[in-house]
Amino acid sequence: MTQQRPAFQGGWRPVVGFAAAFALVTVIWVPLTAAVSTASAWVQLVTEIGKFAVIIGAVGVLLRLDEVRFFELGLSRWHLRTAVLAFAGLWMAMNAFGFVMAVLTGNDLAVSMIWQFPEAAPEVQRYSPLPATSLVVILLNFLVIGLIEEITFRGYFQSKIIDVFGHNTRLRIALGIGVTTIVFGVLHTPAAIVAGNSLGGVVGAALAPTVTAVLFGIFYELTHNVYFVALLHGFGNTWPIVVEWANWSGTSLIAFWLGTACIYFSVTYAYRYWTAGRASKEAPRRTSSFG
Repeated sequence: MTQQRPAFQGGWRPVVGFAAAFALVTVIWVPLTAAVSTASAWVQLVTEIGKFAVIIGAVGVLLRLDEVRFFELGLSRWHLRTAVLAFAGLWMAMNAFGFVMAVLTGNDLAVSMIWQFPEAAPEVQRYSPLPATSLVVILLNFLVIGLIEEITFRGYFQSKIIDVFGHNTRLRIALGIGVTTIVFGVLHTPAAIVAGNSLGGVVGAALAPTVTAVLFGIFYELTHNVYFVALLHGFGNTWPIVVEWANWSGTSLIAFWLGTACIYFSVTYAYRYWTAGRASKEAPRRTSSFG
């Protein structure tokens, strides 16, 4: 199945603009986040949302320079509907799989784990004074962090880099995913450095985002649906399922990750072939003038 890619018009200028924008956001928000870490939960939440508001605003400016609209990245209403349906299937499959794994291995399970996070979780501690803390964390990760990071890095930056490299060969797509992965991983290190982490801590802070960036990059290239990848991102940040897999070990944990990988790729390929040829028909038509 071939996918119609956005026709970026800005050349290298928006890439330079992207680098400048993220350098500015990093210089401002990393020390700002550290400074408000002892402030009220509301101040911390507003600071976090403000950072992502600036990021999506910068992406909007870069898209105008490239004469590309948001829906061309995989953000039409049709993409939203199909992403929600596909994600619902993945969420149900993950819960069914987690249930079966917990029963077979003797690990704990509870329906309440879907909406209640462990009290020791860093984000829960950070926002614990807020009402419905777990709901706040879920909404923040799905509607703000996951969505805006995927629009920014997979929808825009990865697509832009592939376009600059010369479009649609497997090597250039791999290079685009690789460059985006490196940038995504590196941008997760300044906060760890400011926090005074050791070299191992800094590398660890970059490792998980780097691995997930590869996977999200592949999922985006297979579906060209930012909403779908954003939902996977939010899911991976919160894990709203009936088991607490992070407490597992040994063969149980290995089996969980192998099963999770099978579910993720199965749903992604099912989505890919289910929507084959339909995205270009359902997405809004681009007019001759950009505005």
